[in-house]
Amino acid sequence: MSTTDRKAKAQAATGGAKGGANVLVVAGVVVVLVIALVVGGAIWASTRGGDTAASKQPVGVEQGQPIEPFKDAKPAADAPVVDVYEDFRCPICQVFEQAMGDTINDLAKDGRIRLRVHLKTVIDTNTGGDSSAVAGSSAVCAADQGRWEEYHKALFALQPATETQQGFAEGDYTRAAKEAGLSGDALDAWQKCTDEGTYVDYVRSVDDATVKDGITGTPVIAVGGTQLSWGALMDQQTGRADTTRLTEVLTSGEVPQDLVQQR
Repeated sequence: MSTTDRKAKAQAATGGAKGGANVLVVAGVVVVLVIALVVGGAIWASTRGGDTAASKQPVGVEQGQPIEPFKDAKPAADAPVVDVYEDFRCPICQVFEQAMGDTINDLAKDGRIRLRVHLKTVIDTNTGGDSSAVAGSSAVCAADQGRWEEYHKALFALQPATETQQGFAEGDYTRAAKEAGLSGDALDAWQKCTDEGTYVDYVRSVDDATVKDGITGTPVIAVGGTQLSWGALMDQQTGRADTTRLTEVLTSGEVPQDLVQQR
């Protein structure tokens, strides 16, 4: 309950009485409650390093905005903007990443495109639980340690075979981190970041923002704001992607009409 709500309830409790004593008693109760809230909040904050871990967002990123996972990438000012929307628990996202992830990441690291990743929580919404949000948070924690790509790939490889409320087993995150090459102080920092759910609220804010923009499913890839029908670049017999044409489309910044995703 907010302080404003408590004051409103206290005022209602006076019943419009004009007796000074009753008003003073109620006012005194409000003051005590406010002090308790402030003191209690300060004590709680001090146990969490002065801020709630789950209220944070990546450096330089606002709530609801996508992450640009490669900190060392230096895309040109006019580099095509490529937006990827995905959920670590989404089975089709796993297919998409296995087929096209390396190509997209290489282009981003080389600065030939500006990659923006929108981490979504579609499976959380469908099944309950918070595994998609926790997985997304753990991936941002890995990005903080410079291991986005390696962790991203390792966690997708550990994706649960079925979509359930439980989602990833708790130990899967640490297993993926180690497979991504995190060790020593970097692993400890990642573990603390993940255990505290540092970016869980951030990931949820991204999903909320994308839903408002009409992106309710995953995976989605857009080039310059136009959605690409990535499935049209897949060989249905081999499951392989036409990465040559994918590269041409992404680096051109424009989606040819025959590859525009029909909504």
